[in-house]
Amino acid sequence: MHYFATTRSPTNIYSIIVNSCKNDAEKKLNRSLKILYLNKKIPSLNFFLYFIKTFLLCEIFFNKRFINLKYRDCSIGRHTLSTSWRDKRSYLNPFTLFYYKVKYFIISGSIIDTVYSNINKIDAAYVDHGVYLNGLIIQICANNNKLIYQNCYPRGLSIKDCRKNNKKIILEYEDLLILRKNEKKLSIKEKKNAKNKIKEVVNIPETIPWIKGVKFKKLKDKNLKNLKNLTHIVYAHSFADGQLVWGLDGFLNMREWIEFTLKKLDTGKNKVYVKAHPNFTLRGYFDEACAMDKHIFSLIKNKFRFSKRLVFEEEPIKNSSVLKIINKKTILISHHGSAILEGTYKNFKTISSKATFWEDKLKVSNPWRTKKEYEVVLQKKWNNLKFGNKDDFLKVCDFLYCNEYGHYGKKFWHEIISKNIKISRKKLDKDIKKIFKKLNKKKELKLINAVSQNIQELRV
Repeated sequence: MHYFATTRSPTNIYSIIVNSCKNDAEKKLNRSLKILYLNKKIPSLNFFLYFIKTFLLCEIFFNKRFINLKYRDCSIGRHTLSTSWRDKRSYLNPFTLFYYKVKYFIISGSIIDTVYSNINKIDAAYVDHGVYLNGLIIQICANNNKLIYQNCYPRGLSIKDCRKNNKKIILEYEDLLILRKNEKKLSIKEKKNAKNKIKEVVNIPETIPWIKGVKFKKLKDKNLKNLKNLTHIVYAHSFADGQLVWGLDGFLNMREWIEFTLKKLDTGKNKVYVKAHPNFTLRGYFDEACAMDKHIFSLIKNKFRFSKRLVFEEEPIKNSSVLKIINKKTILISHHGSAILEGTYKNFKTISSKATFWEDKLKVSNPWRTKKEYEVVLQKKWNNLKFGNKDDFLKVCDFLYCNEYGHYGKKFWHEIISKNIKISRKKLDKDIKKIFKKLNKKKELKLINAVSQNIQELRV
């Protein structure tokens, strides 16, 4: 028996996603597959011995060592920590963090052992939320030559065929998703379209799917004065969502990164504008992650409350409003966000991590790979930094904003469903579970067929 493994039970909306991917896999493999739901089991004796070893070597107590832990060639430390920091109490109480580390470390071990016990009968798999513990499943399947389906940024619903992978290279979660330089060569028309799209995103950020609910505010008069003599802008990222999503670069999470950044910049004649992500304070909805981001940002602001060099912006302000006012020698710093693309479009010099959603062959920013390297880059004057390469920049914009299978494209699975059931994307995003409860079997099968024909095949 051959199996299509899934981390989601094929019910409601996941009936469409899982079965669409399964249908596509059956066509590619030319055989029928049975669905295997990957329920977590009890870890093996080998894992418990490994677990005891991490205690005896004190690796579980020190995050800098814990983050690099591997179990059966899987990045168990990284994915455990990423999941642990989804709860704000992990930031506020070291005992809570330790509890979650132990809890998710054990669950991770059970996931790894479960997948390995089934790996020989799995031909393909649909895996969601790979940045967290499910990333371990992706690693195992990728490094054991399976078809892997995902539904996540910066791609849409996609498949990566790992059957011919070089077994000497251990793939990580991000290796299947990042944007790569040699994916395509842009035509003049494609470059023009990419430039028009980033222009639209800069001027109308509400076109970004996860920004649609934000109610932007105008800059206050007191901040207008502060903006005119800036040396740096630092863009804050979520402290709850997607920690360590694009790999390791010397920092454990976004809080450590931004506090390190502000400490190093809070010196000399620097004037730094620290901009909260628009989703920190106001959305069309207010959830736990949003509240956590807002709270931690306020703690960081309070930590630097006596600084005369740092100006904190907690309100959701359009980036375009800021970029219009600041001088052109302001350095923009974002760990991995699209603010880098917006700044490059406006001809600013930028700094970002190599752990972002495009590979470092694409010279979009001034990257760092380690904490020491970052400290050196932070100390550089504007004249010693490079502008982003225009061709590489447009290529990233094309991949991100013009991909017909991606979040902005006409073949994005949400768009396919929206057109087929004649319900707006906005309503579908808000009430998707409720809407799918009302679908009959005939309509569901039609959607499965439609979505299965609109899955992006990642060839690089």
